[in-house]
Amino acid sequence: MSEDFYRWYIGYISLITLHTVQRESGRFNEWDLLVGSDFNLKESYGHRDRGDIPKQDELMLEAIAQRSIIAETRQPESVKPSVFWGNALNMADVLTLLSLARARYYSAFARERKRGASYGINWGVIHRDIAGTWDIVTISNLGQFISEALAFVETNPDWLEESGFIPSIYWFAQAQISYHTAPSILEMGLYWVALETLAGTYIDARRLGITNKKDRVKKFIIDKGYSDDAWSFLDKVIDDWYEVRNDLFHEGKQDLPVELLIKRRQQVRDFTSLVLVEMLQNQGEGRRKEIAKRIQSY
Repeated sequence: MSEDFYRWYIGYISLITLHTVQRESGRFNEWDLLVGSDFNLKESYGHRDRGDIPKQDELMLEAIAQRSIIAETRQPESVKPSVFWGNALNMADVLTLLSLARARYYSAFARERKRGASYGINWGVIHRDIAGTWDIVTISNLGQFISEALAFVETNPDWLEESGFIPSIYWFAQAQISYHTAPSILEMGLYWVALETLAGTYIDARRLGITNKKDRVKKFIIDKGYSDDAWSFLDKVIDDWYEVRNDLFHEGKQDLPVELLIKRRQQVRDFTSLVLVEMLQNQGEGRRKEIAKRIQSY
């Protein structure tokens, strides 16, 4: 008998959080979730069929499991493909939306799969310090956010491109990944490109004739409602984001003081997350003001 399965080793998230999101969203119930410290690879489903797995891969999976949440399905045919990412599964969409919702990067350390005679491992080990609370979507709303977001994008596939959402989340993901290789400068520049992409799509669709990239972003965020007193600080902040973007991509340098650079990085991270989240689910005026206050106070 062929013991087919998909198994993901997901880092930096608690079992309770992922379980709650699964239950409240109802969007990925085909996956069984368990804490990695309770996982035994040698006794796991399908292990006896994998006599040719290299010993070093086996040891790596065992070590990674101890730091992960295991998401496994024994019915690969029941798993939906990813909406956002080519050649991926719906779990990738869940992690992407959680990354947006919590302004931190969620990914899988490893993805293990077996279909018939085919077996393989994809590695993606990422080390990340995620100290701090940067949530855009409140913990109590995560499940509903995932459910509403996936329902929306599944029923409005053309919107993903027409709104600029798809290219923007690619830049957003790259910004989060770049934190590991070039904190602050590259990360900031990539977050800016995500905003710039959204703004450019918005301006061009309305034929507003604004060509300056900074002015495009300012017009876009004003039209999206980030314009009252709570967001008055953004005008100067955007000037600094744009300066970093130009220094990075055109001059190959940066001139902002380090303390200010760190602050602006945190601000652009949270604000970009908020904009992308609210394209899928409005967070309400009260929540917006809480986030604005946090962003301003970094």
